[in-house]
Amino acid sequence: KVRVHFLAVGNAPIMKKTKFKIDADQQFAYLSMSLRRTLKLDTTNSSSDNTLFLYCNAAFVPSPDQRLGDLSDSFSTRGELIVHYSLKEAWG
Repeated sequence: KVRVHFLAVGNAPIMKKTKFKIDADQQFAYLSMSLRRTLKLDTTNSSSDNTLFLYCNAAFVPSPDQRLGDLSDSFSTRGELIVHYSLKEAWG
């Protein structure tokens, strides 16, 4: 299991629970779909009202097929994979 800590950026809604344990074999795309459901964003429509940007360590956007276990092994901080999320592009 990988400990994932979500942090809101900009005008993104803040979640009540921000830390989750997720199976290490899950892909990064799983985080996006889960977060969309949690934030009640439309998962079928990709209009500008429903955009969601996820950043690992406020630095880069991992490939959707990247395994969470691999990301955690390389980029975890204090045992947590920090994932920033935003409704608008935050880092370039």
